[in-house]
Amino acid sequence: GGEVMGSMCVIDDRPHAWSPAELTTLAAMARAAGNEINLRTALAVTREALLGAREALETSETLARSLQDSLLPPVVQQVPGLETAASYLPAAGGTTVVGDFYDLFHARGPWWSAVMGDVCGKGTEAAKVTALARYTLRAEATRALSPAVVFDRLNDALLAQRGGERFLTAVQATFRTTAGGVAGRLCTAGHPPALIRRADGRVREVGRHGSLLGVLSEVRLTDVRFRLAPGDTLLLYTDGATEARARRTGDSDARPLFGEEALAAALAGCEGLDAEGTVRRLGEVIAEHSGDWAGDDTALLALRVPPRPAPAGVEDFGAVDRDR
Repeated sequence: GGEVMGSMCVIDDRPHAWSPAELTTLAAMARAAGNEINLRTALAVTREALLGAREALETSETLARSLQDSLLPPVVQQVPGLETAASYLPAAGGTTVVGDFYDLFHARGPWWSAVMGDVCGKGTEAAKVTALARYTLRAEATRALSPAVVFDRLNDALLAQRGGERFLTAVQATFRTTAGGVAGRLCTAGHPPALIRRADGRVREVGRHGSLLGVLSEVRLTDVRFRLAPGDTLLLYTDGATEARARRTGDSDARPLFGEEALAAALAGCEGLDAEGTVRRLGEVIAEHSGDWAGDDTALLALRVPPRPAPAGVEDFGAVDRDR
């Protein structure tokens, strides 16, 4: 049985009958030739399959990168009276697209919204969830000025569209400029809390731990009020910043995480830097810790009130409860 791969023809220069030993030898030669043909055929099929898989992977990576590039604003939205800056630091050694995203946009009236998020997973599927999250957040932020309400509606959208397949963490600050700087609300959903650097260098966390989004229908989310005075900076970031591992030194396998305390200390050290300079400095400090070998992508978004009074006549923060 089996498939005929070819035939072997043996010719002698004199007519004679083949002996049993010669026939046995010829049969062994034919089997060896057939095995070699089978091996080369299988190798060619494997190479073709690998080439097709690599092309498919490259196509998927290109699509995912295009999706992510479209989701990360090339230029951060400028907010009147504020300094704004953001950076996206890709993980070293790879092109696989992950789900980190950020956004800064006008919500309605005097209100603005800043968002930082991290979708579980990588590749095209993560990019699709990122797209769903970003556009849902933009749409809902025009209807509700409470980040907790916005996240609750995003959670419903994720469950309806993705069926609990993927989850995300996020932090959102909805704010307005005031005569004394900035005032607003902030909510975290399974995400690292935001950091506020005061003009005198003190750094504190803002935000209460909330539920992941896209897992359960019932979520626990809480808005926290915050204010920024002239010279204060609000920093949103993904966990790639705090979970960056140190470079290997010598024979030791120990690679400690950068950590929340180190990030807060680095932010405290940004004396006299505007939002752009702050984001740049933090990126340098993280890269120095990890030796330019970050294991995860890192996104940073900074809002800073310039160290001077806001223009006279800017509306105060008094009506926040009525706008919820």
